[in-house]
Amino acid sequence: MSPKESKKSILDLSRRRALLFDGAMGTMLFSYGLPFGTPPELWNLSQPEIVLKIHKKYIQAGADVIQTNTFGASSLKLKKSGIEKKMDKINKTAVKIARKACPDGKYVAGNIGPTGEFLEPVGKVKYKDLKKAFSEQAEILRSAGIDLFSVETMYDLREALAAIEGVREVSSLPLFICMTFEKKTKGYFTLMGDEVSSSLKKLEKAGADVVGANCTLGSKDMIRLVSVMKKSTKLPLIVQPNAGMPKLVKGKTVYLQKPASFANDVLKMIKLGVSFAGGCCGTTPEFIKMIKKSLTGLEYKPSGL
Repeated sequence: MSPKESKKSILDLSRRRALLFDGAMGTMLFSYGLPFGTPPELWNLSQPEIVLKIHKKYIQAGADVIQTNTFGASSLKLKKSGIEKKMDKINKTAVKIARKACPDGKYVAGNIGPTGEFLEPVGKVKYKDLKKAFSEQAEILRSAGIDLFSVETMYDLREALAAIEGVREVSSLPLFICMTFEKKTKGYFTLMGDEVSSSLKKLEKAGADVVGANCTLGSKDMIRLVSVMKKSTKLPLIVQPNAGMPKLVKGKTVYLQKPASFANDVLKMIKLGVSFAGGCCGTTPEFIKMIKKSLTGLEYKPSGL
């Protein structure tokens, strides 16, 4: 499948059935021994066989889309660990690994996360610097052969818009973008105070193909968020909840939700019109497998498109 074909095929396919993204990469890497504080993206270079194994497990579980291990592989993010000079190799190798795991009929998404920097006046970074960083990473991912972009965990609408602009400077491939919302007394808002409706409308106007939410919320809270998102945009929706709320157990952060209850919640979201679903923190291939199982015989009503 060529990148030129992927925009039409993945969006058209989602008219007929819900498509599954993978689950958490970080959760899986930690289970294989990734030391705390080590940038997960470095394992593309030092432990590629483990990254490959994780991708294959998600494909075997039923994922239609696997996301490259590049969430924190922008130059601004890698600079925090002093490894920004490895950005090109990290991103290219990540795509190569994912492509090796991806059979015909499945998709590789170039994964892009927030830079960890705050825009002026809260922080010191300028909008143009964020846009440049996203554009650089997007070009590397595009040239390496991805099928679509997955920009996620955006907690500042302005950074999300910079990401869309940066991607669109170098590519017209399908662009999926997820904000991360917190549940507040008056509704759902990002860390920076962006509310759902205006955020999705601005993302749509900026050039996103699919919009939605990931991280922060467990699956039960995200069901309610889907109802809000449905009223806010005509674009297809994507959801990638956490496996419940994190708990501190013996000094370690763990997610205690079981795959069956998670899949049941995701099924409810798909019945509400969600077109793409996967998992974020705490989810594993077993979660994706349970969602896949729950979709059997589903009468599907897609959102958007």
